[in-house]
Amino acid sequence: MPTPTLDSIDRDRLRQIQQSILAVAERPFEQAIALPATAYTDPDFYNWEVEHIFKQQWLCVGHISQIPRPGDYMNFDLFNEPMTVVRGQDGNVNVLSRVCVHRAMDMMPAEYGHPPEGNRRSFLCPYHHWSYGLDGQLLGAPHMQQNEGFNAKEICLHRFRTEIWEGFIFITFNPSLEPVSHHYAGLLPHVERWNLAEMEMVANLRWECDFNWKLLVENFMEPYHHMGAHHKTFEPLMPAAGTWTEAETLNYGVCHLPLANHLVEQIKSGQSIETFYPPHTLKPEDHYEYAVYLGNPDFLLFIGPDQVYWYFLIPQAPGKMTLHTTLLVTPESKQLDDYEQKLKQTIEGLQRFHLEDMEVCTAMQRGLNSDFYSPGP
Repeated sequence: MPTPTLDSIDRDRLRQIQQSILAVAERPFEQAIALPATAYTDPDFYNWEVEHIFKQQWLCVGHISQIPRPGDYMNFDLFNEPMTVVRGQDGNVNVLSRVCVHRAMDMMPAEYGHPPEGNRRSFLCPYHHWSYGLDGQLLGAPHMQQNEGFNAKEICLHRFRTEIWEGFIFITFNPSLEPVSHHYAGLLPHVERWNLAEMEMVANLRWECDFNWKLLVENFMEPYHHMGAHHKTFEPLMPAAGTWTEAETLNYGVCHLPLANHLVEQIKSGQSIETFYPPHTLKPEDHYEYAVYLGNPDFLLFIGPDQVYWYFLIPQAPGKMTLHTTLLVTPESKQLDDYEQKLKQTIEGLQRFHLEDMEVCTAMQRGLNSDFYSPGP
């Protein structure tokens, strides 16, 4: 019998993990259990997710309010791809590779002092001073006219396929994927009353996370933990016992978080509990609950009457990711006399409840590496 190669052992393990996940998914709801630990810890499975899930789907990378003027840009790395989101002179939003076509240099490496966001008229590679327009087109390449057949018009930074949905900026590595408006068509009726494209991002907190991206998504979509991890923050406002989840769909999920009865009665009596100005297009019942939305695979929205939280996940390894938790409000909210104080208090609240999530997700990742863990109900 031939000795298995490392590659064949890796493929066998990957197949076993996938079969275990399918077995969990096929169980009746009343017999549901968690995924196997290897779904959160195995490097081969993580790499499979990157190629077969993330790179085949729409991925949200920003909101248009982050780059309101021509030349505004913001940088990030996603799956080892250095990227920049930039507003062109024509007003269009472009998502470009930061990799110079000449010698593959990341033109704005953060570790060498290049700011991750700002405004610029063009992109200049520090290595040989090749320059590119805000649309990625090569503008100049010193002395390259001596290179036979060199044609600057044929040289451009890679442009990622980009679409805007409700003000959010999406990219995909998949050239044949359906438009994002089709992909999230069923989600639109849930969120369109908030006029998300008109809202403005007013906070962006960055977290370095030592846990798998799925732990954050699962934690985000189940309010059962309100009575535990959030017993001082969310449970008094949105009791776990009153929450409910709509039937799953292929591309999105919705979970409703009704406010506590005494808060609803307070609102109905005319006493507002909202911090900022809500959109004028909301229904009366929109003021009685929050909701969390998952657009597969990792587009996360936490929406209340007067504020919207968007989570930007950047997976990096099986047990590591970068997370941005952001806050959006209506432009009118900035006109409040005590806006700065209210914003400060809201950000402090965001930090407080998110630290609670960070603690449990980090501790779960540690437990998933235990030899004695077995998926529970």
